Amino acid sequence: MGSPEPPLEYTVARTFANVALQGPLYVVKEPGSERLLAIVSTIGDATASQVLLLPGDPESSATEVLLELPGRILYSLAFHPAFAENGHVYIFSNGPPEKRRNRITRYTIPPGERRIPPASEVVLLEWRSLGHDGGDLFFGPEGFLYASTGDGTSDSDPWNAGQALDDLLGSILRIDVDRPSGERPYTVPADNPFVEVPHARPEVWAYGLRNPWRMSFDRPSGQIWVGDNGQDLWETAHLVHRGDNYGWSVYEGSHPFYPGRPRGPTPLVPPTIEHHHAEFRSLTGGVVYRGVEFPELDGVYIYGDYSSGRI
Repeated sequence: MGSPEPPLEYTVARTFANVALQGPLYVVKEPGSERLLAIVSTIGDATASQVLLLPGDPESSATEVLLELPGRILYSLAFHPAFAENGHVYIFSNGPPEKRRNRITRYTIPPGERRIPPASEVVLLEWRSLGHDGGDLFFGPEGFLYASTGDGTSDSDPWNAGQALDDLLGSILRIDVDRPSGERPYTVPADNPFVEVPHARPEVWAYGLRNPWRMSFDRPSGQIWVGDNGQDLWETAHLVHRGDNYGWSVYEGSHPFYPGRPRGPTPLVPPTIEHHHAEFRSLTGGVVYRGVEFPELDGVYIYGDYSSGRI
């Protein structure tokens, strides 16, 4: 017979209820203001993405288009730490549909303007990705840009990309966007873990991930958290450290998946958090809460599941 479910500790409340967002994927606060930037995407035969500006007033219904990218799925946006001075905005996208490639791009917003000029695009990195694109960006405390990338396919890692270091797939990347190097518009930080490993892409900071769709950086603690979408049975979240190998596709979470496949050069690190598919089916990720409204949650990692709606 069982017993009634206990009441939930918290409830969710809708905000910006007057704004109609079709296909919202991302939202980020504009530095130095209360305005929000939201990414909306339509996916299919007419794939396109927009960056929308929302006023800081949650009661407002106004939106303004800052950038439109036809033929690309736009996944995330990050402001340069010196955005107020240089106007640099970084975008992670994938496309076009007929030849899908991940791309990390810098745009520059001129002083006094709000729109993001498409002609200011500078491509920093680009690589093949036909599914499990990953797609998040943030700037760390040292001013370096971090990016999350998936294994580039849609089922069982047929490229064996999760454990390989000779590509940019299935990884967390870390680059210095302020110092060009030769023909590259960035430099690889000297303390990246695989700089001296033969045939390894030096941009890799950690690897062994299937589809790290969302990640976040908690400045007070210095923690990097990433949510990784699982395949058959397990969803995971990881507290990321330099050089870690999270096991995909030799393991799914802490469980053997293809145990006979070649492994990367560093030991496998089990997930920090793991959910069976009976509980979660698409762990999106989350943030570390910092605030005064709920002091009992200060420093706690709060994450959600797309399929079940649980937080």
